[in-house]
Amino acid sequence: MDIEVRTSLNEDKKGFYIGDRLILPFKCHIIKIIAGHNIFTEMVGSNHIKISQEPHNTSIYFRSGGKLANYLNPEKTVKMVVCDLNKELTEIGNHIKLIIEIEENHKVTIHEPSDDMIFIE
Repeated sequence: MDIEVRTSLNEDKKGFYIGDRLILPFKCHIIKIIAGHNIFTEMVGSNHIKISQEPHNTSIYFRSGGKLANYLNPEKTVKMVVCDLNKELTEIGNHIKLIIEIEENHKVTIHEPSDDMIFIE
């Protein structure tokens, strides 16, 4: 069974990054990625983003800009809107906003934004 996004967050699971690849510790549908000044909503057939689903993870490859670091804002964060694989994608209530923080030693911390954070979907 796939790990749901919020279960992974509650268990404080960490992601991983290396080069142009960001690995999330769960499988999900990706609806939107905001990385620096770039907003990605088209994942299939994109020249910029490639999504790969492994048995326990979702990998995102940032293809056109080289390393993931080239896409980051000064806070070294990526914002995403995702949905669990087993949930209805068209139900907005199933959409989960995430903040992905890129840290030292390839570690990635993932959490939902706080109420006072600006996150435009």
